Amino acid sequence: MQINTQLAKSFNKAVTNAENFDADSNIIWNFVDADVYMDMNPLNDDSVLSDKEHYAQFNYLADCFTGEKTVHQVRQDRLQFIPVTNPDLILDPSKPAYMVKTL
Repeated sequence: MQINTQLAKSFNKAVTNAENFDADSNIIWNFVDADVYMDMNPLNDDSVLSDKEHYAQFNYLADCFTGEKTVHQVRQDRLQFIPVTNPDLILDPSKPAYMVKTL
């Protein structure tokens, strides 16, 4: 899957925003969704992505972020992920965390 660079950057920003986590450090996906949606504004007449494309890419990134996609699947889709090393940004220390590489 080809991921829009602006969407990937917005997603990375949203999933590392402290305001998008609850008191137990769980990500609040509705907040992440709202942040990315506002950044991308897919319903704007001059938007880069349609609403359908926006959510296909957002859901793909969310699946990658939560571990629903395997490394093999991601490689087949030709996305590049960078390991997150900052412990403050890792939701579950028992699992590796990655961010999408953008150009």
